[in-house]
Amino acid sequence: MMKKHVLKITTLFVFAVLATGCEDEFLSTTPLDKIGSTSVWADKSLAEAAVLDLYQGTWAGVLSDEITTDAFTDHAVFTHPGRGVDGYTEGKMNEAGNYKVMWWFEWDNLYPYIRAANIAIQQLTANENGFADDFVTQMLGEAYYMRGYFYTQLMRQYGGVPLILEPLGLDADPNIPRNTFEETINQIVSDLDQAIVLLADAPLSKARANRFTAMAMKSRVLTHAASDLYEPSKASAVSTISSYSNKELIGYTGGSQSTRWQAAEAASKALLDATTGYKLDYSAPASQEEAIQNYEDIWLQGGDNQDFIWGRLVQEFGFNSRTYAGGNGWSQGPGMVALYHGPNGYHEWAGTTPTEALVSKYTFSDGTEFDWNNPAHAADPYTDREARFYATFLFDGASWKQRTDDVVVHDNFNEIQTGFYTFLDGTIKNGVDTRQGPIEDWNGSRTGYYFKKYSDPTLPASWPSNLQKVDAPYIRYTEVLLNFVEANINLGDEAEAIAWLNRLRYRNGLPAVTVSGSELYELYKRERDKELANEDARLFDMKRWLEGPYSLNKPAQQIVIQGAQKPGTTVDNYRKDPAVWDYTYTPTDLVFENRIWQDHVYFTPIRQEEIDRDPALIQNPGY
Repeated sequence: MMKKHVLKITTLFVFAVLATGCEDEFLSTTPLDKIGSTSVWADKSLAEAAVLDLYQGTWAGVLSDEITTDAFTDHAVFTHPGRGVDGYTEGKMNEAGNYKVMWWFEWDNLYPYIRAANIAIQQLTANENGFADDFVTQMLGEAYYMRGYFYTQLMRQYGGVPLILEPLGLDADPNIPRNTFEETINQIVSDLDQAIVLLADAPLSKARANRFTAMAMKSRVLTHAASDLYEPSKASAVSTISSYSNKELIGYTGGSQSTRWQAAEAASKALLDATTGYKLDYSAPASQEEAIQNYEDIWLQGGDNQDFIWGRLVQEFGFNSRTYAGGNGWSQGPGMVALYHGPNGYHEWAGTTPTEALVSKYTFSDGTEFDWNNPAHAADPYTDREARFYATFLFDGASWKQRTDDVVVHDNFNEIQTGFYTFLDGTIKNGVDTRQGPIEDWNGSRTGYYFKKYSDPTLPASWPSNLQKVDAPYIRYTEVLLNFVEANINLGDEAEAIAWLNRLRYRNGLPAVTVSGSELYELYKRERDKELANEDARLFDMKRWLEGPYSLNKPAQQIVIQGAQKPGTTVDNYRKDPAVWDYTYTPTDLVFENRIWQDHVYFTPIRQEEIDRDPALIQNPGY
């Protein structure tokens, strides 16, 4: 946290300099990595580039890595063990750092960006070089927004954190204590409120902060703050929290949870009223075909879709490039997502794959819950499921992209094969997308499923020549809609909650809500799980709802699929066909993880090396 921050003159900085048209005079004088702070804040183009550099601290969110945070929950598993996922799933997380931390949440990564935001705020507020007021206003708004965003990322992991609001010199006191959770929330909201005002007239970019971005983030922050994890009367049921002597660091110690839900409701409604979402005007459920397309549009259209409020764009700052700032040859952000998570039968890596627990949350198209104990459901589990099922998953028999030339011999129908198929002569064909298949078996899914979501269905994925172009969302209009629904449920206004929840369900082809009370809250939670699957949401929802045991006190499950050719049929090449094959589907516990929930995982530990540098830091509960 206290390490000196050197302003990064990175790829994004280069983009910003080029985009502002100063490359000729600038590049001919000073190397990009040798710019002094005085020079930066004396030149309008470089000052803007310094503010744009703050966006580097977002990386590309959940699409940056082969591991996504859903792999820390009941929703997914990470295929390749030994990279710290068990810190969450097996409770092995500790202050020595034996767990996976995503770049965009990590203490060490974010505090340097907070320092850079503080420098920008200080320099722009002073405005010693007389930049135009409209320029200073927008740059200040973006700097305040990004500082609030970085503290939000820390808050969701650690609770209260040290609030450093001005640049610290090398002679600064290294003993900086954590602020309380309430102080941290209040500072984040203050920064976001500043941004909302300052960015009132800023362009409505999907790659840079504007008033809608700040309003949406405020909804997220206040929804988290109102949740049970931070409410003492609810969190006291957690053993590590009840015995913790510094509860002010990890939650509220007074005040009304209802008041906090009112604040979350107001913040969410402000954004819902200020702009519009995507296809939320249905008066009845969309058709299955249309509903599938609606959901796919949101992630395939990316920044061009109304639902997309803010994220990392492929064409960021006007550049049409498959290379992403913050990445290198092995980490090209959203350009890698299909390669990271796709089937081994397409020479992809199956990094994070869906569990049966997630897949089973998706209902049938009429809203009926799926149940493996129902013989009719178990006999035909992939027919007539809700639209998002088909837009989110690749499953046995699902149509997908053209196979590469070397794989066509194993599948010339371009269908996912995650089963094992026995021909009449006794020959067994291991599906080409299984861990026993003929193509890179080590990269096969352990669960029998793959994520389709965020994978461009028109582009073959290969490294490094064919990286896809799908934008990475950080926050969507639909998340704010869901926040509004949750706040209203907690405030007892079920009619308002249901009205907005139905807008989402109709877009997704599902019928109107007919339940109330605890059933409504449960339906809402699972609706949120499905809508925001693999979007960095489930981990934090699981925690703030105190659902750790529900999520992880059970083994992850795979689906084992057996196909047997029917007597009297003839087949040359295998393809999914119930007229020719009898299929059985068996959910089975995975044995490569020993999942168990441990209460200390509700909060991330501060690494011991940070405490060694700053002895005033107090560790989180359970460590």
